[in-house]
Amino acid sequence: MADEKDQVLRETRSVCPVCLEDVPALVVRRNNAVLLRKSCDKHGWSEIVLSTRAEFYARLDDMYFRIMDEEKPVGEYEIWLTLACDTECTICHLGSAKSDGILCDPSLQDVEAFIRKTPCSSYVLSGGEPTCRDDIFEIIRIFKKHGKTVTMHTNGLKLRDKGFAAQLKQSGLDRVNLQFDGFCRDSYKTLRGTDQLDAKLRQLDHLKLLDVPVDLNMTVARNVNDSDVGNVIEYAAKNPFIKGVNFFTICLLGGVRDWSLDNYIMPDEVVDHLEEKTAHKITRKSVFLFQKLHLAMKSWQGQRFCLYSQIYLLVRNGDSYEPIDKYLDLERAEKWLDRYAILYKKNKFLAKTMLVLTVPFSLFRWSSLKLAKEIFLTSLSYFFQTPHYLKSEKFLFVSFSTACDRYKIDYGLIKNCQDGIVHTDAVSGKLGYQGCDGLHCIEMEKKRYGNK
Repeated sequence: MADEKDQVLRETRSVCPVCLEDVPALVVRRNNAVLLRKSCDKHGWSEIVLSTRAEFYARLDDMYFRIMDEEKPVGEYEIWLTLACDTECTICHLGSAKSDGILCDPSLQDVEAFIRKTPCSSYVLSGGEPTCRDDIFEIIRIFKKHGKTVTMHTNGLKLRDKGFAAQLKQSGLDRVNLQFDGFCRDSYKTLRGTDQLDAKLRQLDHLKLLDVPVDLNMTVARNVNDSDVGNVIEYAAKNPFIKGVNFFTICLLGGVRDWSLDNYIMPDEVVDHLEEKTAHKITRKSVFLFQKLHLAMKSWQGQRFCLYSQIYLLVRNGDSYEPIDKYLDLERAEKWLDRYAILYKKNKFLAKTMLVLTVPFSLFRWSSLKLAKEIFLTSLSYFFQTPHYLKSEKFLFVSFSTACDRYKIDYGLIKNCQDGIVHTDAVSGKLGYQGCDGLHCIEMEKKRYGNK
């Protein structure tokens, strides 16, 4: 199945991009690229580029499957409160599902019952557009009554009303993840159907005045807005109420499942763009090393994380920022992270003990002293999912991720997809866990388009 010029990194399973049938697949290294390569008996060969920085990707892949070998518990639930929406985004992953009426909105009682039976401390309100619920403030208050951390994904349309935004804060909302696709008007027309830039900036003004923590969710498509990633980082760094920037690469699902692969882009390529746009202030190697640290800590905590996602950390300095490796010696820590990954397979207890005893000291630089307290408290908050890390003005979290579609789904990664999808069941009508995001996306695609 492998081409003679390919080096096989691992075997896995995926789906045929045409008929969506499950097929065998390989993750292979070809020169400087890593590809997901698969073959369907009916439709032949297909492949997609995962990265053009093969050395980094291959090493990360190897570490990942050493320390993420067993399925870990869901750490965060994403609850679809409704499929209703007040915009008509071109790229909506739900496609026709928004109007097919198969899912009903959960009641307040359903939401509270689900919270009571799940031990999770962090929840994301999503959909559809959650602000289309008339009882959205009551829903947030229910989560806070039970001591949960609550984030809301939103297009922000209703946040143009400052009073509405103020009510969200008063209800206890911990963070707004605002759909924000950069500063180019044509990008919004392509991705969202209309020019929304002025509205987005007005929404951000209101959230800033109210001091509501915000993450910017930027959907990135090649030849659409990929050149704008550096501008978004610069803007976020100058505004401490913005706590993170999440770069989500385009998924050919729902409304854009038939878009050209010319628009396709993977998270690794976004990192490369950011390195170029920031004049190498953010480097691919630094992101790679920080991701090794992040994966090690996730496995130490027994928490899920997907290889298709990467996390990085910037440190604000006035109106600018510095990369985290100015304060943490990531290169010196790498050898201990590698030893942890090797030992983890043999003896998890010893590996975890070694990690705690060696990595904090190997990360130390004298400049670490400037941020020691903030690094310690923010790290604890992040890994234990408490709201403190959402309030830090010193750090800017940056993530690079994607969701699964028929081209890039890798069943080897599914068991530790970190996003657990919750909505009402189409048969029973009860609110419940529907599976991880990656698998759920593909199952929805199969129901609509399978065998066509």
